[in-house]
Amino acid sequence: MKARVKEMLRQNELFRVLPEAIITEIVDSSTIVSFPKNHFVIHERDRDNDLFFLITGLAKNTVMTDDGEEFAVRFYHPGELAGLINTLAEDSSRFSVQTVEDCEFLMIAKPLFNRLIHEQALFAEQLTHDISRRLQHMYQALAAETSEHHHGLETYPYRKRVGEMMDHTLTSVLPETSIVEVASAMLDEKVSSVLIMEKEALLGIITERDLIKLIPSHTTIPTRQARDIMTENVITVEDDAFFYEAMLLMMKHQVKHLPVVSAGKVEGVITLRKLSDFRGQSVLGMVKTIDQADTVEKLAEHHTNITAFLDRMMKEGAAAHEICTIITELNDRVLRRIIELSEQAMVEAGLGTPPTDYCWITMGSEGRKEQTLSTDQDNGIIYPDIDNDIHLAEVDTYFAALAEKIVAGLEQCGFPRCKGDVMATNKKWRKSLAEWKYMIEAWFNHMQGEEIRMFTIFLDFRPVYGQAKLAHELRQYFMIRKKNFPFMYNLLAEDDASCGVPLGMFGRIVYDKKIKDGIDIKGGALVHFVNAMRLLAIFENVEAVSTLERLTALTSKGTFTKEEEDEVLDSFNTLLHFRIRENMRQLQSGIPLSNELHVAVLPKNEQIRLKKALNTAKWLQQKLIRQFQVRGIRI
Repeated sequence: MKARVKEMLRQNELFRVLPEAIITEIVDSSTIVSFPKNHFVIHERDRDNDLFFLITGLAKNTVMTDDGEEFAVRFYHPGELAGLINTLAEDSSRFSVQTVEDCEFLMIAKPLFNRLIHEQALFAEQLTHDISRRLQHMYQALAAETSEHHHGLETYPYRKRVGEMMDHTLTSVLPETSIVEVASAMLDEKVSSVLIMEKEALLGIITERDLIKLIPSHTTIPTRQARDIMTENVITVEDDAFFYEAMLLMMKHQVKHLPVVSAGKVEGVITLRKLSDFRGQSVLGMVKTIDQADTVEKLAEHHTNITAFLDRMMKEGAAAHEICTIITELNDRVLRRIIELSEQAMVEAGLGTPPTDYCWITMGSEGRKEQTLSTDQDNGIIYPDIDNDIHLAEVDTYFAALAEKIVAGLEQCGFPRCKGDVMATNKKWRKSLAEWKYMIEAWFNHMQGEEIRMFTIFLDFRPVYGQAKLAHELRQYFMIRKKNFPFMYNLLAEDDASCGVPLGMFGRIVYDKKIKDGIDIKGGALVHFVNAMRLLAIFENVEAVSTLERLTALTSKGTFTKEEEDEVLDSFNTLLHFRIRENMRQLQSGIPLSNELHVAVLPKNEQIRLKKALNTAKWLQQKLIRQFQVRGIRI
């Protein structure tokens, strides 16, 4: 055991700088201790803690918020040092270390550790770097978590991390294992899936459903191996991913088992059954219901369940952007099913199947995956270039009829038609690829007034159904051609600056003249986050479409610091939260949905958070004005 522990210490980034004699001294003078599952190795109230180097098992670092909520900020795997912050703190900290499963630790006495700090310069230097990284990670996680509490939200279950929910017992077999042995392993371990692994590499997965499929060919079962029936290219999830991210993966890929990985190594499995225990069944059930609906009327009936689910997510602590991500995924499924039903209706009407490939795109907030209850339709169709003019007319006539069925179906399911007619029923938004490229050129050469608005709606397009390569080719065309029109950045920045943030002198919120004691939460606030991320993303050659994906990519390019990214994320979530909550209130009160937020009736603490978010919007607007030299605008 000592030889194994020495080797693990040598592999650790902190200890590897020590001489061999010192590593031997650490192992010889320290004690190996064992703790059962869910045991507090270090509690936040403890002082003068020793350090614990994990040998076997899994542990987690938890933080207690000011509101008494506990959540995990990181997990410890074998070969990692736990309790570092607690040991060096002068008094008790808010960090605890708790076992997730049975664990063995090398307990290193605090006096020995302190001596190493004073005597080993490289060790002290590496330690300083390590502490800095840990504190940054922990306090960022704490800040993100407490920002949800400022909304008065609960953190359970949507803020749960996958590593806290997964089954840590791995049932795995080699690829040459017989199917009979695979089935026996499932029965013996009482699991619904088996991982196919070789030298810790994940090669595939076999589920109960895979075995059931073999029943008709039962005579060949004894001769078959795991590699013959396993699913390759397994969908996995990181251990620090949140509940909603695992739920989203299951929705997207229609799977019930997700291997959980950390640093590329499989650490456990999260299943549909486990998510069901955490209230995930309802949303996954909705996916099945949507996919199986055989009429638009049934889809419209089921779409009301999405609204109810949104309300529950709000009450159970999901962040606003998480809600939008899941709602968009569900709405995308509704859209794809409507398109399939519309294509069937075209055949039944004697109009036939689509005469060529096509791609249905969504734009605006739907394209950015930021849909809320008051989102209307913004969509279009791209189809391949047609050489023959007569055939082109026939193709467009077909897609005009198809678009009307799809848009009508969306309207029936609760998505209002766009007041600006940005829909595939309008020839302007239903074109061949060449015509779309021509429209981009027209925008570049004549970008002013209402055309700028149309251009910005278009820039947020993404493919939802059909040949996505058509949308990708159009995106690439735009990214190449934009280089010849640098004045575009100034015009887009000027357009954003033309609409002020509703903040007056000394940070006072300025009410909209059309709204009693309130502001337009979308047009006066959220729009500036969307505009800034879109413009900066185009400038930095970022192809992401959603506001927060653009923010993340821009931070990686150095446009924003990590602190600025956190500030923008918090403020964007605040505004989005207010908008969703107000829409829910309007819906439940039978009031027409709008983007009005009546500030005067908000509690004082929410008014403060609103001011903070508006100040961030103002800062983003000023950043655009300075960077792209917008003239005639005072900042």
